Amino acid sequence: MIKSELIRQTRRLLLRSLDRVYPSPITVKGLFQVLCSVDDSYGIDLLRKDLAYLQEKGYIRILNLDGPASLADVQLDSLTVVKLTAAGLEIAQNLQKDSAIEP
Repeated sequence: MIKSELIRQTRRLLLRSLDRVYPSPITVKGLFQVLCSVDDSYGIDLLRKDLAYLQEKGYIRILNLDGPASLADVQLDSLTVVKLTAAGLEIAQNLQKDSAIEP
């Protein structure tokens, strides 16, 4: 599989996983486990890169129990969660398009 297609597939899976529980968030560990079930070579560094893109586009928010968090808080043993935004919901449900996510 071409690397760019794998990146798009991973981002779609992230958004669809968050869409399933919207408006609730998912823990970083939970998202990581979903992605590892599809690609066992997927690492936390790749998760941070994918989350950075989605956060920059405004599709997700990264939160701690006491408020906003940063990518530095994205660790498997943290209580950090990821939540889909309204803009992310539109992408996840194919109401809007993003060329970095769609095939």
